[in-house]
Amino acid sequence: MTSLTLVSLFLLASVLFTASAHGNPASCCRSFSRTQVHRDNLKDYYKQNQPPCPIPAVVFTTLKGKRICSDPTSVWTMTSMAYLDGKNWQTKNAKLY
Repeated sequence: MTSLTLVSLFLLASVLFTASAHGNPASCCRSFSRTQVHRDNLKDYYKQNQPPCPIPAVVFTTLKGKRICSDPTSVWTMTSMAYLDGKNWQTKNAKLY
C-alpha cells in the first residue's frame, strides 16, 4: 500500500511539473480578442503554442498589464509584433553603445 501511495504521488508531481513547464492551462487563450490597441500602448508579446493550450495565439501585454489574445495570422498582430521587435532591438542595442 505504501509503494502505491508513493507511485501515485510521483505521478501527480510529474504531471504538475509538466503542466507548469509548458504554461498553465488556466492562463491559456481560448479564443481571439478583437481588441486592437495603439501599438505605443503595447509592452511585450509572446507566442502561445499548442499543447497544453487549445489554440496557437500571440499574447500581447499592454503597459497597464492587460493581456490581449490575438490571431497570429492577422495583419494587426503581425505589424504589432514587428513594431515591438524593432523597439526592443533599438533598446537592446542602445545599451551596447
